[in-house]
Amino acid sequence: MKKFRLLLLDANIVIELFRLGVWDKIIARCDIHIAKTVVRESHFYRDANGNYCSIDLAHYINTKSITEFNVARAELDDFRSRFSSTYFDKLDPGETESLGYLLRQSEQCQICSADAIVFRVLGNLGRSAQGVSMEEMLNAIGMSRQLEWKFTRNFREHWTKKGFQEGLGGAGMKRDGR
Repeated sequence: MKKFRLLLLDANIVIELFRLGVWDKIIARCDIHIAKTVVRESHFYRDANGNYCSIDLAHYINTKSITEFNVARAELDDFRSRFSSTYFDKLDPGETESLGYLLRQSEQCQICSADAIVFRVLGNLGRSAQGVSMEEMLNAIGMSRQLEWKFTRNFREHWTKKGFQEGLGGAGMKRDGR
């Protein structure tokens, strides 16, 4: 089975995959790259009974089952400086690092998220093909299931289109260097 290449996961996706009990199957079928900030954001999930369950990604990093990356502060500052406050204020550190990394890769890679701002940024930048929902990822590797709206293709498409429209209207990105 072909692996997704350089699939970057946001913390909300990591947490949900653990909650669903499919994390180990995902890393066997996908070439997962995770920002250091996302690793720090992915501490626990709540099971069906409401109990807190710990997430320890160190084992997966140490065994090279996933790849952890770090983007230099100067590069992150440069990336964030491209956006107006309407976007900048909504990007958390994990999303910023993941998007910054994604946009500088020479290989085509995708980011899997359930945050509207990630897809808005990709739409605004004209890079909508680099966004993927958890539903699409699971379908592509034969693990289809019913998911909350924020994890679906329709959610991704809605927010990507909104970001594209905002870009056409001059919103989101700084156009004049200010």
